[in-house]
Amino acid sequence: MAYKIPQISFGGGEVSPEMYGRIDDARYRAGLAKCRNFVIKPQGPAENRPGFAYVCEVKDSSKAVRLIPFTFSSTQTMVIEMGEGYFRFHTNGATIMDDDGITPLELASPYAEKDLFDIHYVQSADVLTLAHQEYAPSELRRLGATQWELKEINFNPSIQPPQNVLAVETGSTEDKYTYYYVVTALDTYGTGESKQSVEASVEGNLFETGATVTVSWDAVSGATSYNVYKLQGGIYGYIGQTNGNSIVDDNIAPDMSKTPPIYDPTFAAGGIESVPVLDGGSGYGTEIKGGGITKITMTNKGNNYRSPVLTVSDPTGTGATFQATSSGFGSPIFSVKVLTPGSGYTNPTFTFSDAVGSGSGASCIAYIEDIPTNTPALEVTDTTGSGALLVPIINSSNEVVGVNVVNPGQDYSSPVITWSNAAGGSGAVFGDAVLGGDDYPGAVSYFEQRRCFAGSANKPQNIWMTKSGTEANMSYSLPVRDDDRISFRVAAREANTIRHIVPMTQLLLLTSSAEWRVGSVNSDAITPSTISVSPQSYVGASNVQPSIINNTLIYGAARGGHVRELAYNWQANGFVTGDLSLRSSHLFDNYEILDMAYAKAPQPIMWFVSSSGKLLGLTYVPEQQVGAWHQHDTDGIFESCAAVAEGGEDVLYCVIRREINGQSVRYIERLHSRLFTDKQDAFFVDCGSTYSGPPSDVISGLDYIEGKTVNILADGAVHPQRVVTGGSITLDVEASIVHIGLPIESDFKTLPLTVQLQDGSFGQGHIKNINKVWLRVINSSGVFAGPDENSLTEYKQRTNEPWGSPPALKSAEVSITLSPSWNEGGQIMIRQSDPLPLTVVSLTAEVTMG
Repeated sequence: MAYKIPQISFGGGEVSPEMYGRIDDARYRAGLAKCRNFVIKPQGPAENRPGFAYVCEVKDSSKAVRLIPFTFSSTQTMVIEMGEGYFRFHTNGATIMDDDGITPLELASPYAEKDLFDIHYVQSADVLTLAHQEYAPSELRRLGATQWELKEINFNPSIQPPQNVLAVETGSTEDKYTYYYVVTALDTYGTGESKQSVEASVEGNLFETGATVTVSWDAVSGATSYNVYKLQGGIYGYIGQTNGNSIVDDNIAPDMSKTPPIYDPTFAAGGIESVPVLDGGSGYGTEIKGGGITKITMTNKGNNYRSPVLTVSDPTGTGATFQATSSGFGSPIFSVKVLTPGSGYTNPTFTFSDAVGSGSGASCIAYIEDIPTNTPALEVTDTTGSGALLVPIINSSNEVVGVNVVNPGQDYSSPVITWSNAAGGSGAVFGDAVLGGDDYPGAVSYFEQRRCFAGSANKPQNIWMTKSGTEANMSYSLPVRDDDRISFRVAAREANTIRHIVPMTQLLLLTSSAEWRVGSVNSDAITPSTISVSPQSYVGASNVQPSIINNTLIYGAARGGHVRELAYNWQANGFVTGDLSLRSSHLFDNYEILDMAYAKAPQPIMWFVSSSGKLLGLTYVPEQQVGAWHQHDTDGIFESCAAVAEGGEDVLYCVIRREINGQSVRYIERLHSRLFTDKQDAFFVDCGSTYSGPPSDVISGLDYIEGKTVNILADGAVHPQRVVTGGSITLDVEASIVHIGLPIESDFKTLPLTVQLQDGSFGQGHIKNINKVWLRVINSSGVFAGPDENSLTEYKQRTNEPWGSPPALKSAEVSITLSPSWNEGGQIMIRQSDPLPLTVVSLTAEVTMG
């Protein structure tokens, strides 16, 4: 008995043999047993993919390279060829050349071949941030069409703190209080604030009427304004901002909610971890070193002074001057102010005299800065490093017994430890400083106006977020403010590295064993005091950088090689993950995903490079429950992919390793557009090139596929295959538009036939023969069909076209009578091996069952 069985859609994509028994599955009737070099459109048709056009050979074909997309604007996009030690740039199917127009534009980089596919990146405007655990976070900046630079991110403040800060008190009659001040400089944009200056102090009493303290400092290059802070309760609070180089404090109450920024070493490498002591020496801390006189306190104010004068004598010190004050009517001395502190004082002797009166009996004591100065100090010098603070540890016998690392600093290579103040000691010998290794983050992204980093080698579960509205400001304050940098550790059951930071409605962290959601406890913006972390699932992600489609995250599973989706589910009140490759597991089992890219238009397709060497495509429209897999191969191995917008389409670029003329080469190739109006513009060859010009029968410039058998489409007509010899081929007739490249064999095969029978077998246990097939096609030519690849029948398409012209493309329902073949599956194979388009909308098979 004959049955006519339709298949009205191929939207199920290629289905694993393990699913052949699942005739109850909704995707089964729309699925395919094979979808090779065919693309499934979201509406259900299957169309053979266009060819890959040759762009160039990579710089060094012996080494792997990776492609990264870069989008400067809607009209300026490119893919970056990232190889060992360099970057190159390609756009619109061509390589960007240097100013000489001959040499490819190239930028040096520090990345080794083995690390290329572990680099994670994020783009903001014309800056591409690169992160890898073995390299300092860096920015690849586009300065112009042919001007690029790669620089390590500087997490230190962009501006230096003010120097020579001085506080001078006027107007008070007694030194009742000591006031301390620090100053910071603000950069051009007012968002970058320097570290605090060295503190300045002064004595006085600002509670007296008219008493003030003037704080002054040297101008800082690049500063637009300055913040001034005053000490209160052990913390510096804000008292004002000025564009000048001084400010007057008339007893301003400090704002303790705003304090100077604190900068910790962020991702610091080359910090000093320890310094061994080989010989402790002797006598350290025994020398008393003189200083300047900073304060005078009266021990006896005396009597009858009218114009008091204070002088000082000391065998070591010089330079101190004073101002003594009395009422001028024969009274005690009220106060003595230090005008200049001088230096070198160790044992000063003070004498009071009276220029016009008969005063007597006054005496005082002095406070001398750095007296006694018997604390030894160390100095660290290095051509590259900075920031270390080392303090020697001295025992009761005045020997050096250790070194306390107060601040490790960063970027040291060969630090030299010397005494900045031995304080009387000698003989101590230090060994080579032990330097800390690299501790750089491996993940990077943006979220809520902060640049985020995570997953360093030593702190795998830590995440760092810059100060709000900044790119590299990692400062914080005490007390903590809402816009301060955020630094926290995800407390998890397993210590797994954070591999990816993904910004969606909330921040997602992907580790090798779990997926985490980062939010705010009060549903506002994330701040240091409101951040909240909660697990969403326990699957884990591979190290391949994920992609976002609409509001769904696509990522590779940590184990098993499958591809998963993660999206918010209101019923679960969280993010739920699912396996996108479950129905097509044969494409993923025992393989790994190496790279991925998303092309939005003209078809929404996720592209994946598999360790099998194939390119896997997923036509994916989550809101319509469309997810169809298709596989693609070529005469070579796919190694990397990237997609960028060019014109009205998203274009896929791939690195493909091929064997050409006995040599292994790596080519960058660009998936050609499938949009065309004239048949002569159809491009369905791989590693292909196009000749466009006066009619010619000799096409040269094909050295890059020397020795290869190629397909040819000349002025819309299929020409016999040729072998490239001497970099050229000869056509049978002259042509003006010729596409030449490696053949593409495109197949799709239907699933084993199922039909509702009275015996309830759904066709199983019956042998079947497909007598005839009807295909509804659009703009197609060169259709072959049959029960298998060895029994294909061509649809004879030529009708009334003029002699010498190719058959016109067909958009209609075509019928093909197949060669008889009784078998159990009742499957139909459709093949396109010519460089021509084929789009199949649906098919109907006439089946006879035995």
